[in-house]
Amino acid sequence: MILDHENRARPVLKWAGGKARLLARLAAHFPRSCERYVEPFLGGGAVFLALRDGIPALLNDSNRELLDLYNVVMERPGELVGALDRLGSQYSEEFYYRMRAAIPDDLVERAARTVFLNKTGYNGLYRKNSSGGFNVPFGKRKRCPGLYNRANLAAVGARLRRAELRCSDFAAVIGEAGPGDFVYCDPPYEPLSKTSSFNAYKDGGFSRKEQERLRDSCAEAADRGAMVAVSNSSAAFIKELYAGFDIRTLMARRVINSKIDRRSEIEEVLVLMGDWTAGKRKPRAAAGRRAPC
Repeated sequence: MILDHENRARPVLKWAGGKARLLARLAAHFPRSCERYVEPFLGGGAVFLALRDGIPALLNDSNRELLDLYNVVMERPGELVGALDRLGSQYSEEFYYRMRAAIPDDLVERAARTVFLNKTGYNGLYRKNSSGGFNVPFGKRKRCPGLYNRANLAAVGARLRRAELRCSDFAAVIGEAGPGDFVYCDPPYEPLSKTSSFNAYKDGGFSRKEQERLRDSCAEAADRGAMVAVSNSSAAFIKELYAGFDIRTLMARRVINSKIDRRSEIEEVLVLMGDWTAGKRKPRAAAGRRAPC
């Protein structure tokens, strides 16, 4: 298997839609081997951090704040720890909103702010308003939660240093995939309802036109010989969008929800594209790929 979910580093951030709890189920559908791992929507990086050591990786996310954090984790982890300790020592609701309103000029201080707001904000959400400002309310914990684990930061940094990181459009990265590559896409999900969307993890959200562009980019990569897997919600639009491809159903536990009794298992889909023979597994036969819209 390409995933080693028993011996893995843990994400630095809590990320809406993160795959840490779904790794074993994903691994059952992923190829057993690949020459390179490509992830166009890195997010919290749970799948990449469970990748078997030694597999080259091309990682991308269009969220510059996230990529800045990962660069600091790689290159300046000691400074990041110091900055997080300073923020944690000042923990309060008033301090949270002061940090939320101010964006430091210093790269390490900005990275520490990202972690601090993520760990102390409401439910660990990352959400921006239409002006690009972080707008998650205070989490109202009595004490500051743990902001980092020093050993895990070192493990994450070591893994990231062996990968290539980009901050680009997803289609440009998928466009480089070819034979021997395994592309895993975990984009912002199509909401199941008007109130269930976590799409605002970056400015502008993720529209249906973007979902269609993603489908087309993945189909083209599969035509070039790449193995491709795409996670998304079980929304009717997504099932129609990928009609003709191999669509599999997974049950995932939703852990970010304002109501605890709604943090139950929910159906999502995993779409497989391409000839996976080189990866030692082949998707079920599908009814023929649907032409792009």
